[in-house]
Amino acid sequence: MKIRFEKAKMLEKLVRAMGAVSSKNTHPFTEGVLLETAGDRLKLSTYDMEKSVRASIEAEILIEGGCVINAQRLLSIVRILPENEITMTVDDELLVTIQSGRSSFSLHALAAKDFPQMPVIVGRESFTMEQCVLKKMLAKTAHSIAQIDQRPVLCGAFFKLEPDNIKVVTCDSYTLSVCDYKTPVLSMIENLERTSFIVPGKTVAELSKMLSDEEGQFLTIMVTAKNIIFNMENLVFSSRLVEGEYIDYDRLIPKDQPIEAIMDAAAFTAALERAALISEERIAGTAKNYVKLTLKDGIMQVSSRSANGNIIEEVPAEQIGDEIVIGFNCRYLIDTMRAIESEKVRVKLITPFTSVTFEPVEDEEKDDRYLYMVLPLRMKE
Repeated sequence: MKIRFEKAKMLEKLVRAMGAVSSKNTHPFTEGVLLETAGDRLKLSTYDMEKSVRASIEAEILIEGGCVINAQRLLSIVRILPENEITMTVDDELLVTIQSGRSSFSLHALAAKDFPQMPVIVGRESFTMEQCVLKKMLAKTAHSIAQIDQRPVLCGAFFKLEPDNIKVVTCDSYTLSVCDYKTPVLSMIENLERTSFIVPGKTVAELSKMLSDEEGQFLTIMVTAKNIIFNMENLVFSSRLVEGEYIDYDRLIPKDQPIEAIMDAAAFTAALERAALISEERIAGTAKNYVKLTLKDGIMQVSSRSANGNIIEEVPAEQIGDEIVIGFNCRYLIDTMRAIESEKVRVKLITPFTSVTFEPVEDEEKDDRYLYMVLPLRMKE
């Protein structure tokens, strides 16, 4: 095989293809990227047995062929090459030579025929949405995806499709994030094979890197019984879905909360971040981040005391209802507040022992709605 391509185009697609490269060193092929010529394009494929990426770039095909190269090594080489035009040659012994300007690299490859067979996924229907919308929804909810849990369904993001609304829900047993986005795109969801599904947390993380921030860039999403496929321009990302039924999250959200505080979101977040400098300490090898909130006389007091010292911050609040003292893991509050972009935040409470909800105070005409819930901690005075 002998090909010539532009560094910038290869780098863009190779970075995205890394989303389906295994880091567990279980098999040399799952650490590699399959390169194959197809007409006037070079196809790139990666597959870690759970996720796959298929992409392609324009290339000058001098000699057709294919091979598998260690993806991370190839990415490092392409990044550091001095010129935009790159020539790659693969001989009969699978020795790869990569040239650009006066630089030349040689490395060994594997046979393309030995690359694991990637699943062929066929679905009946799909739907389309803006990449920037999906990226924002994931960014606002990803912090509540459980990293490790006995319930695998919590290690992913739950999607629910309705005729004119798409919902994303995440929960890690301590925090809950719910995002609703009004969109007419889903008017034909009755033809979809599934209208609710759970996307693995690792897939969410990689997809977020691939999605564009620019308005007007769309992707097509196809869902089957066990897989989901995201189709973007010259790039297809597929993943297995998490099997199982998601929790009844709506039952967990408090409905009648008589105590309310509306605050400047940036000021409240900054107070929590400063409190975290004091609150974090290690007890029996485990990091603890206790913070106390006291709502009284139109002031939300943020305080913490640990072996590191103590801190008291005061944030003005529009208060409704009685005064209350309640404790939290400071890290959960910070993650929640960083997901809220509005100028004001509404905090709603019942007792020191019941879940607290956080909502951005925004224009009612906006298409997206967010709700966050955090479980309190019992404070040790």
